[in-house]
Amino acid sequence: MNFTLKIKSQLKKEITTREDITLLVESFYTEVKEDDLIGYIFRDLNHFSWDTHIPVMINFWCTLLLDEMSYKGNPMLKHIDLHRQIPLNQAHFTRWKELFFKTLENHFIGDRVEEAKKRVNAMEILMLMKIRDSEQGHFIQ
Repeated sequence: MNFTLKIKSQLKKEITTREDITLLVESFYTEVKEDDLIGYIFRDLNHFSWDTHIPVMINFWCTLLLDEMSYKGNPMLKHIDLHRQIPLNQAHFTRWKELFFKTLENHFIGDRVEEAKKRVNAMEILMLMKIRDSEQGHFIQ
């Protein structure tokens, strides 16, 4: 490992606190809103509110990674509803995943980074499946 990479990895830390999750979420959405492919979804204030979304996402990731149990909601239904307003496709989820992984890797190291990646991979598959299923007449939420 070269000297620059060693210094960079030493600046990264494990995800252990709500403050770490806040950094993750806020950094991620800073990237997202500037992204050419998915940024427009988050800049459309008719479908999106930063004031409500960021705290919800902090709670969501605290629940998944820190066992905090602070998230209450149904992300699947939210994304199905969003899809009905702004059609979502594989490219959107792929880009979301790429940006999330990049944010994780830029700031953190450790087991919870790997756990977050596993969760994101599973979410991508499940959300795309449920969105596709929601377009069928027999879909049960």
